[in-house]
Amino acid sequence: MRITIITAFLAATASLAGCAGSTNVYPLFPAEQTTAFTSDFTAGYRYQFGIGVPRNYEYAIYAYEKAADKGDAKALNNLGVMAMRGEGSSVSPGKGGSYFRKAAQLGSASAHFNLGLIADNGRNPAKAAEEYRIAAEMGHAEAQYRLSTMIESGEVLSKEPGEARRMLDMAVARQDKDALARINGIRTDKDVARYLATENCTECTGAADKAMAARGLDALNQLAEEGDASARYNLAVRLLQGNDANSDPSEAARLFTLAARQGYAPAQRQLAQMHLRGQAVAKSKVLAHMWLNLAARSDGDEGKTAFTEMEALEQSMTSAEIDQAQDLAATGANKGR
Repeated sequence: MRITIITAFLAATASLAGCAGSTNVYPLFPAEQTTAFTSDFTAGYRYQFGIGVPRNYEYAIYAYEKAADKGDAKALNNLGVMAMRGEGSSVSPGKGGSYFRKAAQLGSASAHFNLGLIADNGRNPAKAAEEYRIAAEMGHAEAQYRLSTMIESGEVLSKEPGEARRMLDMAVARQDKDALARINGIRTDKDVARYLATENCTECTGAADKAMAARGLDALNQLAEEGDASARYNLAVRLLQGNDANSDPSEAARLFTLAARQGYAPAQRQLAQMHLRGQAVAKSKVLAHMWLNLAARSDGDEGKTAFTEMEALEQSMTSAEIDQAQDLAATGANKGR
């Protein structure tokens, strides 16, 4: 259902989603009221990824659409990513492609890359290379790397001598992990399987998140009470380990749970480990798998590590347990966690 009042969207208080039935370890905690964000794109990004607020795809789409109406290419691209992933609605490649084309027309390198990815997966290397080349010249590292591999493998021809090497060097200069691995002679499995590119929010992540762990206890407590997922996670780590604070595993578990329900992958992974150990929470492989499953949906190293841990855990689980865990994860995702 479309929300029609922006103030209600930004300030509404909702319950954080938990597991249904007897699987709850903690009662549901109310989400704190959110403060007004500096822009519609920032609001959409925070709700899409659960940064400082519970993850809520409906709110994210609403905010992105407001930004898109003002001609924000980044918001259009991220709406395309959400449509392709089925975040907030059913998976819709057609809708996603439409958003990407609009974003590309407004100058989004990520959108050009995503259009290339769609063509790549649709076995249209010429069209894929065309889009990758545009994104690559705009400085998109993944597009630079992918185009270099396509030329080297003979999937597409290049009229420019040495273009494959130039693209690879450009990707290396931008610290693309796959390009660096290739330079170092390490094979990767991402030549074919690529990930959709999301436009990032510089106000939402980066140096601020990295500095969070260095904050004092008083500052962490204040930010945690205000609903900051990263602060909740870092405060919980200190309470769990007894660093600069009295050891309190129960309170640590509560904070990890709050941050995990906001979609914060490090907290989801930590909570999974606590469930495996039965430390201050119910000992349960099912709940551990559920949190790892949700964490695995995050981009970057956290998501990859969570997926690896989830696969390893499945080796000691029955099919029925895995099915139950997947059902719980699906329910959590639909409620926005």
